[in-house]
Amino acid sequence: MDKSKTRLFLTVSLLAVMFVSELNTIAAVIMADLMRLFPDASMTAIQMVMQFGMIGTFPVTLCIGFFTSKFRIKPMICIGLCAILVGGMLPLAFHSSLGQLYLSAVLIGAGQGFMSPLVSTLTLRHFENKPRDRQIGLNSTFSSAGATVFTLLAGVMALSGWLNIYYLYFFAVPALVLVLVFMPLGEKPVPQPKEKKEKVPVPPRAWVMAFILVLMFIGYVTFPINVGMLVDAEGIGDSASVGLAISIVTVVGALFGLVFPYVVKVFKTYIGALTCIFGAAGMLIVISAKSMPLVYLSAVLLGVFFGASVAGTVYLVGRMCKPDHFGPTLSIVLGFLYLGVILSPIVVNGITEVWGGEGSIGAFTTSTVIMAIAFVMHTIYGTYIRKKFPEAPAGTEGEAPADAPAEG
Repeated sequence: MDKSKTRLFLTVSLLAVMFVSELNTIAAVIMADLMRLFPDASMTAIQMVMQFGMIGTFPVTLCIGFFTSKFRIKPMICIGLCAILVGGMLPLAFHSSLGQLYLSAVLIGAGQGFMSPLVSTLTLRHFENKPRDRQIGLNSTFSSAGATVFTLLAGVMALSGWLNIYYLYFFAVPALVLVLVFMPLGEKPVPQPKEKKEKVPVPPRAWVMAFILVLMFIGYVTFPINVGMLVDAEGIGDSASVGLAISIVTVVGALFGLVFPYVVKVFKTYIGALTCIFGAAGMLIVISAKSMPLVYLSAVLLGVFFGASVAGTVYLVGRMCKPDHFGPTLSIVLGFLYLGVILSPIVVNGITEVWGGEGSIGAFTTSTVIMAIAFVMHTIYGTYIRKKFPEAPAGTEGEAPADAPAEG
């Protein structure tokens, strides 16, 4: 088959996967409903309906590097989509306790754990130079666009019953069909003899990036899991307006994905620091929000964070790692991103209680400080990457820089 046609088919399948990869975000619109449905549960217990998804995502993502050395990527993506579908169907039959919703979230999260790292691995393997940057941006755009569409629909559907949002998980079916039809099967990994098998360790700098991402997402997740409670407490909106706010995050994230190649051309290794600036600014605005327009403005700024975070991370991995290290490094880095999502309500609520903060406002204040710390760390880290791994000359994108230290 013609190489350009194969790449087109691959692009279609990758974007179909990314479009449904953030379906779990729709739970944000029912946080206030769940507080009323389970009045004896703590705020953290309610928020964990979203966070338990990441408990499923985290171990799967960490294992992706191992899986890609043993199995073809296409079947793994199909398994992930099936897990998302099954997990999304469970609450339609079982929803009388938070434990049942947690089980659903774990299955959805496990399926999601296959999506982003595998799509990113295929992107780095099959695209180079400007096409790579463009594909990274498109991946981010379709992920954000899908989250936008589904969150808007969820906000409206929740008005007639919170359980209705789970019907949206049927959208995993057309994505699965597109993957089956358009994604090339690829070559099966060939195991090397034990005596010749090369170890592919994750470079130490990847662990540093992973830690910074943990901080960034501990801060960021405070918005989607608290904004519904804030809007309800202030009496300034309903589930539809909360859905719109979260959709604004994803719309802006999608638009940012389109301009990502141009932004990264200017900021390069400081793309992470830029991301943190917008995240902190969004948190500061929502602290003083007494009307939905201010909540929406905060959502715009956090949308830039949402659009730039993963795309910027993939860019940095592509710049500082050899091709053989893409899979293991992305597995660790994106896995720890999900760890930040899991820990967010526990860490933020715990710190907020220590300094005497209360409710959603206190949580947003804590998250602003966390974002500021992440900004400082990302600025230092970006300077290190810029000096240690200078930009590759035209035509050599994807290869290790000439002065890159040997891995392993």
